[in-house]
Amino acid sequence: MEKTESKLKSIYQVYRAEFKKIVWPSRDTLLKHTITVIAVSLMFGAYIAFNDFVFSTIFRQFVNWIA
Repeated sequence: MEKTESKLKSIYQVYRAEFKKIVWPSRDTLLKHTITVIAVSLMFGAYIAFNDFVFSTIFRQFVNWIA
């Protein structure tokens, strides 16, 4: 039992030491990155929606032409 506790304590200390090395972004940087991710996601979504609309319209016209 003591071996397990000392192992856990050792692992905890390693994690804690590694966690202290993390450089957290400032509030400003986090806000800018969040806005960038949202904007790029919206643009990419609009691009996919536009292509879906164009290709489905072309496909529909092709099917109507064949039928």
